[in-house]
Amino acid sequence: MRLRQPLASILAVLLLTILPVCAPPDTASEGQPLAPTEAVQALTPGGGLRFMTYNIKHGEVSSLESIASVINGQAPDVVALQEVDVLTHRSGKVDQAARLGQLTGLHHAFIPALLSYDGGQYGLAVLSRYPIRSVQRFALRSAAEQRALGVVEVELDAAHVIPVAVTHFGTTGAAERLNQAEDVKAALAGRPWALLGGDLNATPTESSITSLKAMLSDAWTRGGSGNGYTQSASFPTRRIDYLMLGSAWTSPVTAAVVGASSQSDHRPVVATLILPWSQSLFGDRVPANTVEEADTRAVEVGVRFRSNVPGTITALRFYRGTGNAAGYVARLWSGTGTLLAQVPVSDGRIPGWQEVLLPSPVSISANTLYVASYHTSNGRFARDPSGLASAVTSGNLTAPASASVGGNGVYAYGAGGFPAGSYKDTNYWVDVRFVPAP
Repeated sequence: MRLRQPLASILAVLLLTILPVCAPPDTASEGQPLAPTEAVQALTPGGGLRFMTYNIKHGEVSSLESIASVINGQAPDVVALQEVDVLTHRSGKVDQAARLGQLTGLHHAFIPALLSYDGGQYGLAVLSRYPIRSVQRFALRSAAEQRALGVVEVELDAAHVIPVAVTHFGTTGAAERLNQAEDVKAALAGRPWALLGGDLNATPTESSITSLKAMLSDAWTRGGSGNGYTQSASFPTRRIDYLMLGSAWTSPVTAAVVGASSQSDHRPVVATLILPWSQSLFGDRVPANTVEEADTRAVEVGVRFRSNVPGTITALRFYRGTGNAAGYVARLWSGTGTLLAQVPVSDGRIPGWQEVLLPSPVSISANTLYVASYHTSNGRFARDPSGLASAVTSGNLTAPASASVGGNGVYAYGAGGFPAGSYKDTNYWVDVRFVPAP
């Protein structure tokens, strides 16, 4: 999957300036990428992507430490920040983008809206758990204070580099904001994997928002609950802060307003995006009971699951808290016990998720039960009784409620075989990696 897109079609109408990460802009060659100095971090096992937007009012209301605490509390992967000072007198000559990067442990990039302001610069920033590979600045048509769009390429893994955009629309009126929305659309044209976060200074019915939604979807509309009000933070009465998603983000989304009432004059919004190209049931969740110390018999434990769309299983996963002297074998079965794939698994991180690629991906049908399992020769498996009494759904995948399928999770004692028994609706923390069909 190729996510980088050419910019040639928009260079004629928009100002493009390439900026280095972690510092105010210097001159740089047009289109020059940043040197890949950071190692690429693997996505969180099972990975959803946590995306946040936050207008921090240049730390004036509280402190950068308080703002960082709000951000850290949500464990985001990518954060779009507005009203960020770099080396201004009013903020004590602090590089706020760099400082928030330090306080959160995230990579950072600063994109100025005002290239010269109060002895420094003022504008936008992006924080990212994953390496930032390039940064671009687009000047937006502005009736008063200059507004900008920052587009930052974030490398989620070797195959997926996505554009993360941040902006802050003007306050002079709907006509100005509509122009700015059109400029944003031009900059993001041909980038279906784009993410956009920002303070858009417009309620959902304004023409600028309607214009953006012709190309991007509103994360709150797709997965939020309630009114989504973000401003003013102490008693919110308006929804003007948005997370928007390019057309390729087709998997389910959840969104929430963070209850931060005193750190800024806006409340942040955070959304969790299921990665369309790689889904799992349990993600990076962990068991309450990581190991059954008393049971050391050989056993096959598993989970019944289905998808609401066709696709392929590319890997099998399970959580375990101790080593196994003879290693493991992971298996994929049809719902009636036909073995579809099996693969040996060496001990990895202890405790932790074990994940192994299948030699060949296995196609599965929509709305059809399958079983994923693993065999341990000395027991000592992770388990949470009643963990599957209710259905577990993540993206397109569901582990059905135990009573609805005659028992879930499942087990079989012995040398390994199709697990069909069930006891107390126990979740044995077995999982898959699923890729929906195109």
